[in-house]
Amino acid sequence: MNRFRTLPFLLVALIILSGFRVEWSSSTSKVEEEELGFTLNLYNDLEKGMTYPEVVDIVGRPGVPEGEDDNGENDSSYRWEEEEKMVRLVFLNGKLIVKEQFGL
Repeated sequence: MNRFRTLPFLLVALIILSGFRVEWSSSTSKVEEEELGFTLNLYNDLEKGMTYPEVVDIVGRPGVPEGEDDNGENDSSYRWEEEEKMVRLVFLNGKLIVKEQFGL
């Protein structure tokens, strides 16, 4: 009978020693946020002075150019739209100078 009492204790000790941990989090995880598209956290990660390729690396996809000559190298403006959310970024001499967002 003594074995049946020590078995649960040993299992709990093994779990604790193996580094198992339980995390309580909100209903929306980071993965779920990324699946939802552009988030306020993602927008806040964009800093003035970044280049267009750096922004694309963070966002995960290119923006829609707002002019014919927009190539991210000189004076250009891009937007990202999803349902009721919109982000617009303006680049001057290849560097981010203006950030605008609606609905994030």
